[in-house]
Formats: sequence, C-alpha cells, structure tokens
Amino acid sequence: MSCLEEKKDFLWKIRHMERTKMNKIQIAPKKMVEDAVVMWPEKTPDVDLVIDPRLYPGLNLKDNSIKVLYVFNLLGITKEKDILTMLKNIYKALAPDGQLYIIEYDFEYITRAFTGGDLSVEEFNEDFIRTTYITKDSMAKYLELAGFSRKDMRFWLDGAKFPKQHYEFIISGVKKLI
Repeated sequence: MSCLEEKKDFLWKIRHMERTKMNKIQIAPKKMVEDAVVMWPEKTPDVDLVIDPRLYPGLNLKDNSIKVLYVFNLLGITKEKDILTMLKNIYKALAPDGQLYIIEYDFEYITRAFTGGDLSVEEFNEDFIRTTYITKDSMAKYLELAGFSRKDMRFWLDGAKFPKQHYEFIISGVKKLI
C-alpha cells in the first residue's frame, strides 16, 4: 500500500470513529478495557483498528471528543521527538474532564533490577529494549507540557481497572478547562 493510500485509509478510520461516537479508546495490542475500541500498529486478535499513531502523532482525533483514552506501552516504542506532539494532540482530543491512562515500562525499576542482579543482560535485551526510555518523572513532565496539571495526575500503585506488570507504572491525568 502506498503512503497516500495508507493516509487515506487512516483518515477513513478516524472519520468512522467520529461517526460511531466512540468515547473510549485503548491503544494497545491486547484488549484490557472491556468497552473500549482497541487500536494498535499491528493486527492482533484484539485489535479493532490497525492504526500506527507513531506515523501520525496524536492520531488527529476530533477536539473534545473522547471521554477516556488508554495508552498502554506505546510511548516507549515512539521516537522521543514525537511523544510530546502525540500527547498534546491526545489532550486536545479529550473532552472536558476526559481521562487519560498510561501504562509504560518504568525505566528506573528495570535499571535497578539489572544493576541489582535480578535481571540478566540477555533478559534486558530480550524484554526491555525500547525506542525511548521513560521514568515516572519524565512521564509527568511530558503530561504537564501537553497541558495536564500535576494536581490532576495520579500514579497508581494498585486499584486500577486494568492489570499491570511489576516493571510498569500507571499514570492518569484529567483534562480540566481553565
């Protein structure tokens, strides 16, 4: 498929989403939120729409149209220069009081496991190679630069509506109108 055909296909999928009034979107390879539409760059059994948000940072969703957006392990496979653009566009797409939930690999946890001997070089190379490494602090800074207020962010240790691995963190933010 040519680049132009891919872009037309992508735009058709976005228009379809707007017409069907999808309020919950999950960007992940595996369905973790029962009533959300699942998007991911590659087709898996759980994916509803094959869209690569890394190619179109921010997805270009309609402003103020999404109630809840879940982004699971996408930012670590995104080029660092594209993360802020993607998050700013996600912020614009969220409706007032819309919620964003992010699960991402916790680079600090992983490096502590590696330096402490709990993780071998082979395991690190097999399971934890990322395009961009993210910490809780860097994630909070990205979200703040995208428009979220720190007071409306929350790190989840437990009690989230979806599972996480021990080497991941969950952060959420709420879009508040000023």
